[in-house]
Amino acid sequence: MKILLIVSTLIFALQIDAFSQKEIEYILTHSPENNKINITLNFKEIEAENVKLIIPRSGPGTYELTNYRAFVQKVTATTKLGNKLQATLGIGSYFEFTAKSNLISSISYSVDINKMEKELLSASSSSKKRDKYLGLLGYSVFGFIEGQEHLPINLTINTHTNWPIFSTISPSVERKNGSASFKASNYAELADAQYLLGEGVYISSVPNSPIPLYIVVYSETAYDIEEIGRRALLALNGLKTYYGFIPMPHYTLCYEFLTPISPRHDYGFSMEHLNSMTASFDTKHAVTAYEEHPNIGSTIHHIGHSWIPLRSYGKGYRPFEWQTAPLIETIWLNEGFTWYVAYYYVLNNKGIINRFNKIVSTAPEYINKKSLRKLSLLGSSQYAADFRIGKNLFARGALLAYELDKKIIKQSNGSKSFKDAVIALMGFTKKNNRAFEYEEIEQIITKAVGIDISDIWVKWQEPILKH
Repeated sequence: MKILLIVSTLIFALQIDAFSQKEIEYILTHSPENNKINITLNFKEIEAENVKLIIPRSGPGTYELTNYRAFVQKVTATTKLGNKLQATLGIGSYFEFTAKSNLISSISYSVDINKMEKELLSASSSSKKRDKYLGLLGYSVFGFIEGQEHLPINLTINTHTNWPIFSTISPSVERKNGSASFKASNYAELADAQYLLGEGVYISSVPNSPIPLYIVVYSETAYDIEEIGRRALLALNGLKTYYGFIPMPHYTLCYEFLTPISPRHDYGFSMEHLNSMTASFDTKHAVTAYEEHPNIGSTIHHIGHSWIPLRSYGKGYRPFEWQTAPLIETIWLNEGFTWYVAYYYVLNNKGIINRFNKIVSTAPEYINKKSLRKLSLLGSSQYAADFRIGKNLFARGALLAYELDKKIIKQSNGSKSFKDAVIALMGFTKKNNRAFEYEEIEQIITKAVGIDISDIWVKWQEPILKH
């Protein structure tokens, strides 16, 4: 009897442990006639007073604060007994439930997509609902329960029976209509992805690509999806030629060519993600025809972020702090190193160095008085708010890369280059599975190239103008 009791206890404990590790279920429901989407989270029971539903205020690479909570409505929880609890606003970017002695296992809320697009003036920051189209940025609509970000997620999307569903989590030209499910290993993967629904969404798989490469387009004007794919392949192959490898298992380029909803809205920025990028453009910038020498610098740059910083990064970039715009000291590296590789090497545009120098030489005093580290901290939430901050971050970072490159090539007699420095940074992140500390950057590069780079490192860390 004692042995049976012990065995039964162990089995029960294992069942409890297995249940505690159970994935969280997300259900997204959408109707083409409605400007709102509804989202439900189902999870293991938690005391209501311990639950905070976090709504992100930023996303990796956005370098800004965005009040996505403003578009979340009707947050309710369901108790074990089936009762409904209304949420209240917390003092941060979250909703909470003050009712005590209640176990809840489900939270539901709605997101007003039209309101989001109208109030967020940067098209790259907003999800969108248009005719026969719903385009969602994961972090703009999906919240999470604080403390459960690490749990695996099963997402089900339900929409009109005729609407096909696509996600960059597991891209395919074959789409399910009406309902589809996707697996994410954790909240970060769910939030980083894009979800494109509707009969107005067109998909192309780019032939002869070294990895599965997809183009997904919603457009309110004429466009050429094959030409977009050709340009994407040029960009990807250019980066592969430079680095010698591709770290992504697949890649998706999501394009929107949109009629501006107001003169104040900006349609000029794109955004990188781990295995994808989004580009939201005015209809007059649609790709409509073959060009022998297309302007693909932005495409190379954003795909290039899949090397740096998405797979090699400083503190603040990973693990990401969704509740605020995290303080990142290495935006100059994230952006500047990627700009340098994209333009100087992949596009073979040696004149880009003149542009970087001009940006720095014409910067306002308040920027040039800041060290590289302090300018990056400022750019953590204001990179594009005053784009002189952003431009000087990538320009200074690129010029640092350029001077490193010249010195490494010269002193190694051409056996080493800046590429070895970047690959070493990626290798460090992969080996240690963590962000590098600021003080480790110089050490990692020095070890990789076998050359003392301290003079260049110190020079570019200092303010341009001394205080």
